[in-house]
Amino acid sequence: MPDDEDDASDPSGLPAPSTPDDLPADVEAALTQLIESARAAVREGRPDEAVAAVDTARTLARNKLTDGERTERLVHGCDRVADLAADDPPVAAEYLDAMRRRLP
Repeated sequence: MPDDEDDASDPSGLPAPSTPDDLPADVEAALTQLIESARAAVREGRPDEAVAAVDTARTLARNKLTDGERTERLVHGCDRVADLAADDPPVAAEYLDAMRRRLP
């Protein structure tokens, strides 16, 4: 029986992600849709809808992304948009634009 160290180190046999910060396609699509929805809501004067969208995006980022700078920035952006959506929509929209740029 050959001694194969690679099989012993990863019993699942599944390849590791190419980088720990890779976004699964379904998560990327959902985050993009939520951020775009929040952006439209902010620009159209619907802050409650914007807050609901970023609340969902925050939960998705925390539950589906690996810990790291991208996740921290997305969660921070969601928090800021929730704080600013009603009182300072232009700044909230800028946060959403920046969040969208952080996605691949």
